[in-house]
Amino acid sequence: MTISKTVAALSSSEIVLELKVLKAIVEPPVQALKARAALKDGYILQISESMGPDFRRYSYQLQKEDAMIKRWDNSPHWKDLKTFPYHVHHGNEAEPRESPEVFIEDILREVKKLLSSNP
Repeated sequence: MTISKTVAALSSSEIVLELKVLKAIVEPPVQALKARAALKDGYILQISESMGPDFRRYSYQLQKEDAMIKRWDNSPHWKDLKTFPYHVHHGNEAEPRESPEVFIEDILREVKKLLSSNP
C-alpha cells in the first residue's frame, strides 16, 4: 500500500464527499499522509499513515461532529491484546478491542455498512 493508493481509494469512494490532503510526504523509501475526508451523513474520517520498508503506522478515526465513533490504529501500547499492535477504540470506551490489521479499503467498507444501517 502506498499513500497514492490511499488517496485514490478515498477519491473514488461514493461515500466521500470531500477529501483534504493536509500533508503528503514521498521521500523514498518513506511515505506519510495526513488527510481529512468529509463523508455522507455528516461523518468525518481522519487519516494518518506512514510507511517505509520495514514499518507501517496508521490511525483512522471516524467521528460525527465532535464525537469519536471508532478509531483503528496500530500504536504499540496495548500489549495484552491478541492482535497486538492492531486494535480499535469504540466511542468513549477506555479499553480498545482486538482488530486485524486494516487498510483504507477496510475502513471504507465498514463505514459504508454503518451508513446503510442508519437510513
